[in-house]
Amino acid sequence: MRKKLCLLPIFIIALLFLTAFKGGNGFSIETGDDFAVATDSSKVGDVADRLGISKQEVASYFTKNSLVFIAVSKDRGTQVRIARFEDEFSKKVYDVENLSDAQVIEMMSLYSKSPGVVKSVENGGRKFARTLQVLEDSGGKYTATQYVTIAGGQVYLITCYNSGVGASSEVNKIFSSFSVNDISTNIKNYGTQKKWLIPAIVAIFAVVAVSAGSLCLKLYEK
Repeated sequence: MRKKLCLLPIFIIALLFLTAFKGGNGFSIETGDDFAVATDSSKVGDVADRLGISKQEVASYFTKNSLVFIAVSKDRGTQVRIARFEDEFSKKVYDVENLSDAQVIEMMSLYSKSPGVVKSVENGGRKFARTLQVLEDSGGKYTATQYVTIAGGQVYLITCYNSGVGASSEVNKIFSSFSVNDISTNIKNYGTQKKWLIPAIVAIFAVVAVSAGSLCLKLYEK
């Protein structure tokens, strides 16, 4: 029992650190309520129904293209797809912040065949390479906008489609809501935006550690 009580403060310290740097290679993005969304190849029913194709087709497309997100608006006029994967380049770079704006622009050629003009843009302090291309099919003109970034050694390729010429305000709004929850990004944000957090955690660690030592000493003295 004494050993268990002594280990409890250590468990609390570990929990504090895990909570502070929780994240991994996740991401977040917001779409309107009228969007059908799929984040897994086994749960594409709503998207398939919205597109009027089979679940098998969507699931196959999901897997083959390393997708982790598909969203389709009610009128099907706006679609968003996110692919996430790693390659030798992304593992070497690890984070796009290690690249210059010129290198970010060059990076797009590795992940997109779009002939559109490539620009370096920022969203939430993170760099992205962006290209925009106007296309046309039987339904008229539509715009394909692609964004690429690298975080935690992984590539995030966001492809947005909207009817008309130029990225729509809806596409711009959806992209602006995108953020990567990578641990390296979180640590950087803590260092630049919340400089007090690390010292605070260290202080808490010290206090809990001292308390743990005192508790264990008293328990063993009894």
